[in-house]
Amino acid sequence: MAAVAAALLACATTAGAEPNRSNEQLVTEERQSAQRLTAAAEASRFVPVAPRRVLDTRSSGVPVGHGATVTVDLSGQTPATATSVVLNVTGTQPTAATYVAVYSSDESLPESSNLNLLRGQTRANAATVALSQNRTVTLFNRAGSTHLVVDLAGFYATDQGAGFTAQAPARALDTRSRAPVGPRGVVNVNLNLPSPDRPSAVVLNVTAVQATTNTFVTAYTAGQPVPLASSLNLGPGEAVPNQVTVPLDTGRTVTLFNGNGTVHLIVDVVGYYRDGSGSDYVSALPLRVMDTRPDHSGLHPDSAGISLTGWGEDIDAVAANLTGTNATAAQYVVAWPGGSARPNASNLNLVRGQTVANAVTVGIGYETMHDDYAVNFVNNAGYVDLIFDVAGFFITTT
Repeated sequence: MAAVAAALLACATTAGAEPNRSNEQLVTEERQSAQRLTAAAEASRFVPVAPRRVLDTRSSGVPVGHGATVTVDLSGQTPATATSVVLNVTGTQPTAATYVAVYSSDESLPESSNLNLLRGQTRANAATVALSQNRTVTLFNRAGSTHLVVDLAGFYATDQGAGFTAQAPARALDTRSRAPVGPRGVVNVNLNLPSPDRPSAVVLNVTAVQATTNTFVTAYTAGQPVPLASSLNLGPGEAVPNQVTVPLDTGRTVTLFNGNGTVHLIVDVVGYYRDGSGSDYVSALPLRVMDTRPDHSGLHPDSAGISLTGWGEDIDAVAANLTGTNATAAQYVVAWPGGSARPNASNLNLVRGQTVANAVTVGIGYETMHDDYAVNFVNNAGYVDLIFDVAGFFITTT
């Protein structure tokens, strides 16, 4: 695999770089980026919650306009010790092609984004976001107007919660080998988690394909009522993924609910949370550490892929947003820890010309080929540019 150094080591320029800047300017910006990415922050652990809606601009009838923001107050949903939140953000009824960025209300608008929308499209994406001192987050809409819906999946706190254990993605469900899930139908997913004790939550990548009509899918704790929340939205014939974090009770089973028509569902397990073990979470200011667009160094199936290197040896996993753009063919993209075999899994699904994002929580593993710690990426068809925006790290604490 081709090695690409992350901005962690201040040896790669950030994305969206302006042209014709001097080398001195670039070096200064790289150092600033590295400082932002490795800035000290309090380590915290994850507390899952049953999915709950914390924003729906449709209720007021007023969408978020061009270049406008909306702030979500989460002080009533999180304790004073909370540092970050895990959200599912859905954009719907956009009047133009746009993107949405989600960030701490204490910070300025980052160059990173979380959600890409076409006119009239409904799409969801998970986001891990640092909280402001007042425990608020801000959502920015780039163009046109769009309604935004936000569901809270959990929070990180310094005085409670569970540590995270990453794993190479493992497929737990693929209904394409049997009947699809029908209208208002459910399917239970046995996660087969390796933890000897009961995990408190699981992180999944859920992909929906071959829908017969517009629908939504909700992932939730088995045995509980269907929550007023959704995990992903798609139209007929589309292939749409989203990362979801689901609380677990005495079992190790997650239920998936389909709203309309029939749809096939694919589930890959990427990690889990468990009390008393696992890695702590450290939030970072949103930062772009890889963007293949400037030098056209993206993925194509004739290459060995990309290894994003430069991670510290104490970093066990990274929470990020992965965006694919400039796709030349229908394809999927896989991200997985260095040092592991390529899994039977996927993170992004694209068609020609599409730009799409998906939250990715992925382990960092030692890649012998590059003598460094890495995250690997590969695709199966055509060409695609990749953008990788980091939200935080899971670290080993002593």
